[in-house]
Amino acid sequence: MLSLAVIFPFLLAAVCALAARPLGRHTGWLAALAFAPALALGLPLAGMPGAAPVTEVTPWVAELDLHLRLRGDGFSLLFAVLIGLIGTLASVYSVTYLSAGEKFGRFYPYLLLFGGSMLGLVLSDNLPLLFMFWEMTSVTSFLLIGLWHTRPAARDGAVKAFLISALGGLGLLAAVAMLSIAGGTTTLSQLNLDVVRASPLFVPALLCTVLAAVTKSAQLPFHLWLPTAMEAPTPISAFLHSATMVKAGVVLVAKFGLIFGSSALWSGLLVPLGLATLFWGSWLALRQTDLKALLAYSTVSQLGLLMSLYGLASDEGRFAGTAHLLNHAAFKAALFFVVGIVDHETGTREIPQLRALGGLRRALPVTFLVAVVATLSMAGLPPLGGFVSKELFYEAMLHHGPGFILVAVAGSVLTFAYCWRLLSIFFTPAAPRAETDAPVHEAPAGLYLPPLLLAGAAVLFGLLPQSAEWLTRTAASALRFTAYGEHLALWHGVNAALLLSLLTWALGSLVAAQAARVSALQAALTPRWNANTAYYALSDGLRALASQLITHTQGLALPDQLRAMLLVVGALGGYAVWRSPQVFHSIGQLPLVTVPISVLLVAGAVGVVLSRNRLTAVVVTGLTGFGTAAAFLAFRAPDLALTQLLVEAVTVILFLLAFRYLPGVRDLPRTRGRLLLDGLLAGAAGLGATLLTLSSLRFLAPPISPYYVVNSYEGGGGKNAVNVLLVDFRGFDTLGEILVVGMVALAVVSLVQLGRPGQAPGKRPDDLELDATGPAASRQRRVRRGRGGRA
Repeated sequence: MLSLAVIFPFLLAAVCALAARPLGRHTGWLAALAFAPALALGLPLAGMPGAAPVTEVTPWVAELDLHLRLRGDGFSLLFAVLIGLIGTLASVYSVTYLSAGEKFGRFYPYLLLFGGSMLGLVLSDNLPLLFMFWEMTSVTSFLLIGLWHTRPAARDGAVKAFLISALGGLGLLAAVAMLSIAGGTTTLSQLNLDVVRASPLFVPALLCTVLAAVTKSAQLPFHLWLPTAMEAPTPISAFLHSATMVKAGVVLVAKFGLIFGSSALWSGLLVPLGLATLFWGSWLALRQTDLKALLAYSTVSQLGLLMSLYGLASDEGRFAGTAHLLNHAAFKAALFFVVGIVDHETGTREIPQLRALGGLRRALPVTFLVAVVATLSMAGLPPLGGFVSKELFYEAMLHHGPGFILVAVAGSVLTFAYCWRLLSIFFTPAAPRAETDAPVHEAPAGLYLPPLLLAGAAVLFGLLPQSAEWLTRTAASALRFTAYGEHLALWHGVNAALLLSLLTWALGSLVAAQAARVSALQAALTPRWNANTAYYALSDGLRALASQLITHTQGLALPDQLRAMLLVVGALGGYAVWRSPQVFHSIGQLPLVTVPISVLLVAGAVGVVLSRNRLTAVVVTGLTGFGTAAAFLAFRAPDLALTQLLVEAVTVILFLLAFRYLPGVRDLPRTRGRLLLDGLLAGAAGLGATLLTLSSLRFLAPPISPYYVVNSYEGGGGKNAVNVLLVDFRGFDTLGEILVVGMVALAVVSLVQLGRPGQAPGKRPDDLELDATGPAASRQRRVRRGRGGRA
């Protein structure tokens, strides 16, 4: 079942790509079926926490302990069901939301590829496999965010999200490697935690894991990618930013907290960072004028809340974090769907919506009901699920110091304020509309049913908190806090958490009422530098540095580039002699037959330098090639000698074919000093290459050739070690080389056959007459103007 849940979206992605043209927007119904196996994971989830986790293993590379190992514990199954639920609703929602001209052949396959990657990420129990799915979510989210790639903002958002996620991916790769080395296995559930914690790799792996988590879940200062990712269509935003991609970092912290949670550094980094993100995300959300931007920064804020709870690495924090994870998935996905309905029905996506909208309460009654329920749940008001988990959040922070609770309350006050701002579009007077604008009316059922179901879940988690508690304790079976005694309830009596909630509502109402003064304060406190300006300054600086580097290296003349290359080769030879001064003893061990071969090689090289025409140079160059073949024969490698002879023959033919297109021979203007320098560099490079080859037998690792020789005759069953090596040991490498040669051959054929209208056979493109007529001649004239500055 686990494997099917992961693989099925990938299979349906291919089917949707083929079916998109005949089915059009109705391909969404087919895409919704892709998440059926993920939803079916609710069946084993119902048997937990008493039942053992579901495990499926597909052998892969046993020597590297690399297997396709999936593990369905309570937490993983709960998250997989969330992914399946939101993915199904997003697919159904898209059927009505998307316009008829959308590229359905890209939209639905990308959506399913991302869903399958997220399912693989949360269910992986093998560390390299987890990293693979982690990177796949980065690539597929890049494709989804940049779906409307003709818009510069979409391209910028996709690139920004990918670059920041790639930075975290490098951190996770390092963490996975260090954990595998320290724990002695690549299986996450079988790591020896005591050994890992005692390893010197423990702290570096912890820091790399934190980097991966905070970049993926948009924590300060890496939060900048999430708002620009809102350029994607609304169904994608609802899927990515409610229960899937942005929570990948939270999932990583929740799972890896079992490894690193014993360290004070873990909570010392994640809790302050999460609370700072909670406050700053709320502050930025309060100043937004676009609905999706407001929801984007509110998502940043809520992710900070989740990160701080799981970062506590305590039973209380994990319990509260899992409860709020459920509530956040319900109310945030519903709100994204609501914003999509408002955009769809009012057609105001391209203007500041909060100023242009108003009076939608009567025009969109069902949407208004959903928006009120979801927004009040996000604000933490009873009797909704957000209130229950918000009180758990306050209780967890109360037990960890006054500084933590102060920042938590400040962030929650701003959350309450921007929630009221979000609802203002339904209560403020209607904005004037042009006479040509169509009247606003309630959306079709295909748009309001998905958010209505999610809003119902927010009400259910509040009125029947036992349902959320059952799911939370089911996930607890994997996070090892099943014995935690707290229960979810709407009323726990008058306690500190309730008093803090009352204070939050009062201060939040005051901030919302003073919106104009708060906006003026925000404008006055806006710094010149922020995460976005730093990102663009860094990216522009890197581009400028790359341009300068290319100009000063690859822009050199060919002789200067050759001098640099020869200098490096000579330096490598000097390094070889320094590491292995006994290299000169190897010269005396060479057979006598190498003496005439060496003379032949040297004579060929000198002959090329002294030759005055190309044909002589090519013939003399052949001496070095044939001398190399003779050397292979002397060292009993006839296969290599035959290959070398074939290469020499082909090279001579290619040179002769190229002579027709080469310009005339001319001597390079070089002074006597430059000529002497070139001679010294050439001699140093040749000597360095020789010494490096001889020293490779001295200071490198022991030779591996006996292994191949023995296993070629015994294990490979062959009589020629080179053949067995190419077929068995280097089969994929040889296949890759054959593919490269084949692609080069096709490219050469295409270039040879490339011609232009009106071009005579055997005539080069540059020889076209300037007085020719037609499109080809016009293009040729433009090319010549661009190159030489004149026609």
